[in-house]
Amino acid sequence: MSQIVEALNIGQPQVSRHLRILSEAGLVRSRNKAQQRIYSLEAAPFQDLDEWFDSFSILWEERLDNFEEYMLDYKKKEDL
Repeated sequence: MSQIVEALNIGQPQVSRHLRILSEAGLVRSRNKAQQRIYSLEAAPFQDLDEWFDSFSILWEERLDNFEEYMLDYKKKEDL
């Protein structure tokens, strides 16, 4: 945890609180190693999130393609 405190430049109580919340949400797990608590990410929830985002990729690709066409048409009209 001390590495996280140093890297983020926030207090140890805030880091502990956030890690507890992430742990309760199933996003991280912890294990004790001597006097330390080692945290690691749980892959499954992030894979689920990635699949959920993928379900929207076709929709966003179509919308962005339509926006690109609109902008190209707009530019052509403006150049006339």
